[in-house]
Amino acid sequence: MSHGDSMHPVSGSNRAASPARSLWIRIAIATGCLLVHACDLGSGGAVELSWSLRPASGSGSDKFVACEARDNQNNLIRAITRVRLHWQVDGMACSHAWSCDANHGATRFEVPRGIADLTLTLECGEPTPGVPECADDQPAALDTYIAPAIVQRDAIRGQTVTLGAVELVVSSAACPCEPCTCPVAAPPTCPQVATDHTSR
Repeated sequence: MSHGDSMHPVSGSNRAASPARSLWIRIAIATGCLLVHACDLGSGGAVELSWSLRPASGSGSDKFVACEARDNQNNLIRAITRVRLHWQVDGMACSHAWSCDANHGATRFEVPRGIADLTLTLECGEPTPGVPECADDQPAALDTYIAPAIVQRDAIRGQTVTLGAVELVVSSAACPCEPCTCPVAAPPTCPQVATDHTSR
């Protein structure tokens, strides 16, 4: 994020602007920042990441798969709606979720300062009204996908931790009943892709 004090005039720009005009420009920028979360440094650090879904198995040649998938009979076999980033710093925990189809997300500067444990989970269905932002909302069954192991990063006020591109492995086999990756109460006949949710 760039700050006005660190920017340098562009060659050929009007460097002799009137003091009054310069003041109004600064007021406009400051007012705009009040309306945009990204301009607010808050009290902590931020986290940015992108994600993609890889199939656990299958004969297809696709390296990555979509958040939703159906079999040849149009049965829903995967229905992931959100990717949620969890953080925990010195016992303080919260999270933020984004649409799975967005493939990218960034928090506000809200992660408490310190060493943060960062994890990802998948969710299903439409967001539930009234559910606190820090709470899980219709989490997917843990035995139907594999998320990366816990990552530790130093959260510093006003700085963004970049996790880069993260891959999650999801079940791609058809289920005779409910979607394989959702819901939490997955029927026992649905295939399982992992029992250890902390490693890949």
